Amino acid sequence: MSITLRDCLQLPSLSLGRVIAGHGGLDRIVSTVSVMEFDSEDDESFVTPNELLISALYCVRDDVDAQCRMLRQSKENGDVGLVLFYADKILGSVDKRLIEQADLLDFPIILLPGEDMGLKYSDVINDVMEAVLYDRKSGRYFVSSAMERLSQLPEEKRTPAMLLRYAGDYGKASFFLCDRQYRLICASLWPLSNSGDLQLARKYVSAQQHSAHTEAEKGRDDNPVRFMQLDFSEKKSGELTLLAVSHNRILNPRILNEIAEALQLFAALWNYNLGLATKEAVIPALFDGRRETAARICRDLGIDEKLYNRLTIAELYGHVEREQAEALLTRLRGIYSEEQEPLIAELLGTRIIMLSSGSAGARSQLLAEETEELLENSRHVAFYTGCMAGELDEISAFLREYASVRTAMEVIYPKRRKFSAENIHFVRRVRDIYRSSGEEKQYCCRLLEPITVSGEPELLQTLSCHLLDGGSHLSETARLLFVHRNTVLYRLNKVRALTGCDLNSMPYAYDLYMAVSLKRLEADEKSGGKDRTGTQDRT
Repeated sequence: MSITLRDCLQLPSLSLGRVIAGHGGLDRIVSTVSVMEFDSEDDESFVTPNELLISALYCVRDDVDAQCRMLRQSKENGDVGLVLFYADKILGSVDKRLIEQADLLDFPIILLPGEDMGLKYSDVINDVMEAVLYDRKSGRYFVSSAMERLSQLPEEKRTPAMLLRYAGDYGKASFFLCDRQYRLICASLWPLSNSGDLQLARKYVSAQQHSAHTEAEKGRDDNPVRFMQLDFSEKKSGELTLLAVSHNRILNPRILNEIAEALQLFAALWNYNLGLATKEAVIPALFDGRRETAARICRDLGIDEKLYNRLTIAELYGHVEREQAEALLTRLRGIYSEEQEPLIAELLGTRIIMLSSGSAGARSQLLAEETEELLENSRHVAFYTGCMAGELDEISAFLREYASVRTAMEVIYPKRRKFSAENIHFVRRVRDIYRSSGEEKQYCCRLLEPITVSGEPELLQTLSCHLLDGGSHLSETARLLFVHRNTVLYRLNKVRALTGCDLNSMPYAYDLYMAVSLKRLEADEKSGGKDRTGTQDRT
């Protein structure tokens, strides 16, 4: 069991407050509490997932846009909510835009009595941390809690490095995941600023004969350093080593075994290759943003990374069995193997990710077309994207962008099966505008006002389908809506009359395209995703 934000509302200090926004996020797990009284913007050094924030928003008290930006950044960082102190004294009142932003993000704001200056930050910190620590001691905590916490994170942050971050907080030690040759896969320092542990680990490794489970202690009596290592294996990743460096007496073999078990479960649940011994390990390294690790794998295996500049991502239906997904992956690999063309392909989570040659040669082009045909006709593939990707840095950035907008892609384009890089960049821009409260969002909302207040909901439905699903083709729009072509034409003419604008004129057409995309995100948010057709309804 783990402590959720909903549980925390029963604690003495927080029972005095009320949730004013973000009710959809109350079941997120709380692991720690932190005070936020300055704007860190997007500084990754401040990221601690599952953190409950406490603030009076003093540093941005006169800037609602900055308040909303801090909320968005906190959500991106994996924070779970905000306890707002002294609002009457500092803010005067909570702005409506901040509440709307929290609702959009499902990021709870707990408002404590605004004029009660006797209630202290430490009251909340003590209450919450006592509950969290009691929960940790109540049973075997780490494995189930870590998996639940990871499942609540955005997909692009669900990485083995993040799991080791959780392990660091749990074991109060720095952890290093390596292969059996002690080549580093990923690491987490505890505390985060403790860069010296990496050097200590390297010294320990250089002086140590490799054994399956070792423990040693060095240093002065008043400052002991404990080293522990555990060898374990994972079906997909092979033989691995977990190394820990601790400056206290908390770490023990049981904790190390739990962390190894969590890593094995992580690899099994999300089809993840933790190892470094095969070329396929390049894929998860790039997906996690571990560019140097990916380059090292290429060097160690003699892979010319410049050959792999075409990226293909095939998203699988959620009900596909592992065996079916692996069979499709084998077929894709076979296409390139027969032609002796370079390919790195791996199953990662719910998707197959492929790196191939994007040369202008006829054989490469034919292979790309054959791959697309196989994906198009596969009953296991929900949608896919293919693009020229360039250097490994660009590939890594694109993979993480894709993961961050995957759900928004399905909402904006529920009928589409093939996406380009430009589609994905556009979806990210729509999502970012939707999360903001800026002038561009307000402008797009105003564009649709004459249609939304007309009392004819079919007009907006037809316009959205025409632009986003039908490719601005009357016949295709009619087919998707199961109406006659003339009906579509009649409705679109009515939209033109209401707005006073030609739907085909630029830049108005682009603005309208953006507006209906935002509207779909808004409708999905209001329904809580209940109306989402998802990948099952693609044509």
